[in-house]
Amino acid sequence: MKAPTRTLTDEYVVALREYLEAGGEAPLFRAYQIGRSALAAGLGVLEVAALHQEALVHDLLLLLAPDESALIAKRASEFFAEALAPFEVSRRGFQEATGALRDLNRELQERIEVARRMEALKDEFISIVNHELRTPLTSIHGALGIINTKHGRELPQEARRLLEIAYRNSRRLARLVDNVLDLQKIESGTVAFEVRVQPLRPLLEHVVEANQPYATELGVTLVLEEAPPEVRVAVDGDRVIQVLTNLLSNAAKFSPPGERVRVSAAPSGGSFWRVAVTDRGPGIPESFRGRVFQRFAQADSSTTRPRGGTGLGLSICKAIVERMGGRIGFETEPGRGTTFYFDLPMEEAPGEVADASTCPESR
Repeated sequence: MKAPTRTLTDEYVVALREYLEAGGEAPLFRAYQIGRSALAAGLGVLEVAALHQEALVHDLLLLLAPDESALIAKRASEFFAEALAPFEVSRRGFQEATGALRDLNRELQERIEVARRMEALKDEFISIVNHELRTPLTSIHGALGIINTKHGRELPQEARRLLEIAYRNSRRLARLVDNVLDLQKIESGTVAFEVRVQPLRPLLEHVVEANQPYATELGVTLVLEEAPPEVRVAVDGDRVIQVLTNLLSNAAKFSPPGERVRVSAAPSGGSFWRVAVTDRGPGIPESFRGRVFQRFAQADSSTTRPRGGTGLGLSICKAIVERMGGRIGFETEPGRGTTFYFDLPMEEAPGEVADASTCPESR
């Protein structure tokens, strides 16, 4: 017999004899401890049973008393059960853990199935939007534009007003459809990003110049501040312009007339350059800050809100910036304005430097 087993046997004999003679909680507690030690030593149930049998025979020879044999047998049985308690607990724990894992696996499979169904529904919806809504909507918007341009002045004042409303609403709806499709393509990875190392400042200059007419309509001036000409970033120029156009549009809409919207670029975190757009608007309500980048999220979701928008622009900005390896965020102060920023990587990327003179038109 191995030394650890021999030690356990000796302890078992003493504890069992004490319990056979007087009962009590102390020997039973020792039995539980012996069972745990046996479990830790790698003994199985049959080995503990053999150990108990040896101890019982040993103690019965010492305590042989025919009149008390029933009581001795009962106590021996109780003692043995207590010694096996750690094994039962271990087995029960294993069974419970197995059951819990089975339930978790079943719940996970159900969630995966729900996600698959939702993905299928989303794909079906995108297909319907693309084929059944986008094409006729584009035709309607184009036709309204032609009528408004060529015959608008010939119509009565009320008819011209209704035509202008229809034209604006069709344009807004067309923009919403385009944004939904654009966001889906970006998130699904079906849009190819042409990332090239190129100067940052020409991109900023182009966007500021292209969006100044819209800002002027709102009485706002766009200003390009700090942006060192030697800075080069690894980005898709078209997508940077798309992000900046959206941020400038939002900043102009939320700025009071006569204010300036500032665009700047500065180093951020060593290998990134941060592009920031700062307005002097009312700031973002605290209750809305956690939902800023969510789809269709708008601080004012009423039908009478003074500023238009689809609620998808910032979601698209976030998806674009993250696809280029960057990050996006904002800082706001009620009554003082908001700064939206995004960080662009400076890492080298394959490709030629983009010619700033060929920057695409803003979207």
